[in-house]
Amino acid sequence: MPGQNVNLSKVSRRSFLIAVTGSALAAAAGCRPQSEGVAPTAYVPGSGATAVPSGAATAAAALPTHAATSGQTGVVDSSYGNVTYDKIMITSADDLYDTQWDYNNTPQIDSSTWSLKIDGLVDNPTTLDYKAIQQFPTLEDMRCLECIGNPVGGNLVGNVVWKGFPIQEILNLVKVQSKATHLKFEAADGYSDSVALEWVTQPGTMMAYMMNGRPLTVKHGFPIRILMPGLYGQKMPRWITHMEFLDHYYQGYWEQNGWSDIASVNTNSMIQTPPNGYSTHAGSQLAIQGVAFAGRRAITKVEVQIDNGDWMPAQLLHGTSSLAWTQWYLTWNPPAPGSYQIGVRATDDTGFTQSQEAGGIFSDASDGTSAIHRISVKAA
Repeated sequence: MPGQNVNLSKVSRRSFLIAVTGSALAAAAGCRPQSEGVAPTAYVPGSGATAVPSGAATAAAALPTHAATSGQTGVVDSSYGNVTYDKIMITSADDLYDTQWDYNNTPQIDSSTWSLKIDGLVDNPTTLDYKAIQQFPTLEDMRCLECIGNPVGGNLVGNVVWKGFPIQEILNLVKVQSKATHLKFEAADGYSDSVALEWVTQPGTMMAYMMNGRPLTVKHGFPIRILMPGLYGQKMPRWITHMEFLDHYYQGYWEQNGWSDIASVNTNSMIQTPPNGYSTHAGSQLAIQGVAFAGRRAITKVEVQIDNGDWMPAQLLHGTSSLAWTQWYLTWNPPAPGSYQIGVRATDDTGFTQSQEAGGIFSDASDGTSAIHRISVKAA
């Protein structure tokens, strides 16, 4: 029988699906945004807070792919007329969404007394302190983090430069036994979960202790958290104190309440500007911009549709790898007064293209969404 988390009487994510706002879904998913939008800031290569990951391309080298624009020269909308997503952006710690199963229990951990115990089906059980984890060879990488409960077009997503060490250093140290199939995590706030071992042993799995050039903040997992390519945040706990290798699946809190047992990232895209319901003037240039993400898969194309017209290719600006989000943009001029619907869809490197129309902001909420995001704008 799988183990049980404590305090199962806490509200489940699924119980909130009758709500009608993104904030309600955020609470349901144990996620809450720190600001109204994605709120990225320009990525500055070589700056202390946003250092370029070792061996990665610089922002200057990450040139956008070219695509036709539907915008014409003339009047530019004063608020949302200019392209700003043509520079790589990162999300600050203050603006990155907050995920938690119990908001009344945020661990305040003293790094001098904290330790990480690793045991279970290993030959060499060990315990590491904060100084020890900083002695491992470092890994620094720009990666997108998204909540499984992020609604269609939601802001429970961010792009961060993380620093830590490859989990392979721990695997080499403890020597995992061949009969191990899963890794269970226990965190200082009482949260626990597990993942199949192939997610842990894949290239790029990182034990992170810094974000954007600084130690993890308390709310984002100080002193350490795990990042596994291709998974939603649900499967990547913070404040980790214990890692146990098992020969069976351990079902975590959210999974017991109806959420995905795997929680792998779906291909999705979202419009960030202009905001839904925005009013402009006919003939004025609007910059339609946003981000797309597909976990371990690369975004190869993003297209924008106006009403029921043809899908138009947007210009893309990729991050340092597919693990970072892809920014996209397109300029467009409303040809006449009226109301227009704008949609976006992404294609990944497997050939998958978003096609599902959202039944609401909660579309596929328990498994993450790949529904098409649409907004409306008005032209006077």
